[in-house]
Amino acid sequence: MILSLLVFFYACKKKEDEVKVLKVEVQLQTQGNTSDPLEGIVVKLTSSGASFEESTDANGKVLFNVPTGIYEVSATTTRSVNGIAQIFNWAENNIIINDQWGTPSYTGGHPGGATGTITLLPAISEASQIVIKELFVGGTPRDDGSGAFQFDKYIILYNNSDAPANLGNLCLAMIAPFNAQASNSFYGTDGKLIYESENWIPAAQGYWYFQQNVTVQPGEQIVIALNNAVNNTLTYSKSINFDNPAYYATYDLEQYPNASYYPSPAASIPSNHYLKAQRYASGNAWSVSVSSPGVFIFDPKGTTPVAFAADASATHVPSLAAYTSKKVPVSWVVDGLEAFVMNNDNNQKRFLPSVDAGYVYHLNNQGYSIYRNVDKDATEALEENTGKLVYNYNGGTSDVGGSTDPSGIDAEASIRNGARIIYKDTNNSSNDFHLRKTASLSNN
Repeated sequence: MILSLLVFFYACKKKEDEVKVLKVEVQLQTQGNTSDPLEGIVVKLTSSGASFEESTDANGKVLFNVPTGIYEVSATTTRSVNGIAQIFNWAENNIIINDQWGTPSYTGGHPGGATGTITLLPAISEASQIVIKELFVGGTPRDDGSGAFQFDKYIILYNNSDAPANLGNLCLAMIAPFNAQASNSFYGTDGKLIYESENWIPAAQGYWYFQQNVTVQPGEQIVIALNNAVNNTLTYSKSINFDNPAYYATYDLEQYPNASYYPSPAASIPSNHYLKAQRYASGNAWSVSVSSPGVFIFDPKGTTPVAFAADASATHVPSLAAYTSKKVPVSWVVDGLEAFVMNNDNNQKRFLPSVDAGYVYHLNNQGYSIYRNVDKDATEALEENTGKLVYNYNGGTSDVGGSTDPSGIDAEASIRNGARIIYKDTNNSSNDFHLRKTASLSNN
């Protein structure tokens, strides 16, 4: 009798300790666009004691076999369209998977419990993949001390995301007026920019665009020489050497024939790396300001760079014809950067807050560049950066009334050390940029 009771209690205990495994199906859906691919997205199902991962099939579906418990499910994917990353996030918490999961009697609080399927719609947001990493326009001091050489300008575009970025439709523009301290006819009598209510910004004089699709991998950059795409160090030792087959150049003599700005690029730069121009105002050169530049990149959604330039309805002609501009919708803007002249009371904002809510002070003729700050937390969070980040950055210009990178991370030294940098991007140049003592491509 005692033996029988022991066997009975042992059998009950064994049954109690058994972990029940149930089938849980997760179905990812899109928000109306059935053409969005859903295959190969990693779905995570996690609880306090376990974590499971599976990839979706062609229909966005995945099947798990998991023990009972309280779970959360999540999945993320990023898609790139002309420099804009669309982030899809599917997520739900407190999913009770119990013995009734998948049956009509399920009372765990999740509507999918009765069928065993968790159906999720995504939260969709946009993030700028491509950011302006650096702008150098102020000029390099000449070796003989006679002033500065100002025809070695460049801009660096950087893929700040985790997905490849396609730049086939991307345009490079400057805002009007060219200088922040200049008289600005775009301000109305109410003290507001006239384009604020219509949510566009002026692309002054003309803009540049890539001849063909260009793909930039995560953590990689594109250097674009804005003038003199040659080895300028042969004449000015501290200048920029653009003699590099990976570099690009703004070079379109049909639109901008000024030879002082645009001598023939170095032979090493392929001709398909020349950016072409669309010009709709006077001027034989794209004269980005050397004192207080305002530059931005945009994607003409639903049209092309050529067609947008030809659209008369998108043209704004102010009292000063040199500032004839194209009305670029704010929704097209990928990134923008505004600089003010240091110690000048006449500076006025040109960008709307939705594009750039701040500014960075600039001082020309010194070889200084405007450089993006490092996102310290995001950069340090990358496991691949362990032991590769270089600290105690001292390349800022705080000692001359400029600024520095508050992260303390030396981005260029860290990159040379094999690190991947994530740059700060808050759409506010006051937070995102600093004035750097030496341009990163300088021979100084």
